[in-house]
Amino acid sequence: MNHFLKTRKEIDQCTAWLKSKGLISHFFTCKDFDIANICKELKDGDILDMGANGSFLLPNAVKMGIKGLKHGIDLGKPEYDLTGIQYVRGDLICCPYDNNSFDTITCLSVIEHEIDFEKLAKECSRLLRKGGCLYITFDYWNPKIDTTDVGTKLYGLKWNILDASDVSTLEVELGKQKLHMSSNMDWTIQEAVINPLFYAPYGKSYTFGLLKFIK
Repeated sequence: MNHFLKTRKEIDQCTAWLKSKGLISHFFTCKDFDIANICKELKDGDILDMGANGSFLLPNAVKMGIKGLKHGIDLGKPEYDLTGIQYVRGDLICCPYDNNSFDTITCLSVIEHEIDFEKLAKECSRLLRKGGCLYITFDYWNPKIDTTDVGTKLYGLKWNILDASDVSTLEVELGKQKLHMSSNMDWTIQEAVINPLFYAPYGKSYTFGLLKFIK
């Protein structure tokens, strides 16, 4: 955890792992990096997937036999549904759940789309139980990539590929809410794995980041 996707080979390995376990591979296989790495860490307990539309995290938790409640929240209707999952349409920084409701919160490729880090940190801290884990993935490249081009939106929202400064700001905001990174950050990047030849929106070249925080 707390590192960046470095090579295309890592994605192929994640896809192979998901298939070997009878789990769902994303229709954009690049997202298997997020799904596989977090699925490998999942334990029994109540889970909330923030931005559940298209993440496939909760359906895989069901297939893995993870015990506990499985809730997802998103502005849109989920693309995949299974018995045992409760989906809510709503704003992930203002969730309709009580304090200390979840053991695990996942937030896959969401924070780059007009998410206020301070508000997100406060909401995740409110919802997580003591000892609970927060997993966040995001688009990343350093130095900063310009996404202010006309029409550069994803899912109808502005798109911000995070850089090192953004990640540091996120860590500070989460730390203020007693959510601390599970290990030191590995800042090493190698390939821009997402590129014009492999799933790149608007031809931008970047990679993915993966973080784990503990309350």
